[in-house]
Amino acid sequence: MKISVESEQFGCYLISNDEDDRTILIQVDYDYCGVASSFGWVACECGFTDGTVDCGHRTASEMISEASEYLDECDHEVGDPGYFDFDD
Repeated sequence: MKISVESEQFGCYLISNDEDDRTILIQVDYDYCGVASSFGWVACECGFTDGTVDCGHRTASEMISEASEYLDECDHEVGDPGYFDFDD
């Protein structure tokens, strides 16, 4: 299954399951790094952070901001890493 992400108002993002009408609203900036990573963004090349904590190269604030910018520009689909892999 493929998913996509789009920017919503007030710094929120909507993850959409492209096969049906299910969506997930992402509202908290602390979640931006994980979502952006699902769409190909890398927090830091060192690999010692997921973007939510500082590493020796960058601050978490820098990475969260960059993840948000990445999501704002993201225009491609990816395979669902598990956002919609649950029983209703």
